[in-house]
Amino acid sequence: MKRYLLIPLLVAPVALHASDALAGYTGPGASAVATTVAQARHQRDDHAVLLLGHLVAKVGDERYRFRDATGEIEVEIDDEDMPHQAIGAATTVELLGKVDMHRFKPADIEVKRVQVLPPR
Repeated sequence: MKRYLLIPLLVAPVALHASDALAGYTGPGASAVATTVAQARHQRDDHAVLLLGHLVAKVGDERYRFRDATGEIEVEIDDEDMPHQAIGAATTVELLGKVDMHRFKPADIEVKRVQVLPPR
């Protein structure tokens, strides 16, 4: 009987973690998702971002420089989250992630999903 009581305790954290990155409280006091590099630079840690632009350079292992019309920011994309198609500096991508603040260096973006958009 005690084992059945533990099941909800084990499942609840997994269900909360699996929620969409953009889901959450939307009432008074909630701030909107940052959609530009300029907006992302002024957000708090873990603030959701949805950016549209270009990966213009690889700057390290799983680290890239991202550019949109408002500026550039470094992004971290795990190898398993990168699409299997080629991405060049002219390829338009949509990045879903969150702001990652650091104590002694500028904020960057921790990317959870990369989507390559078709050419316009």
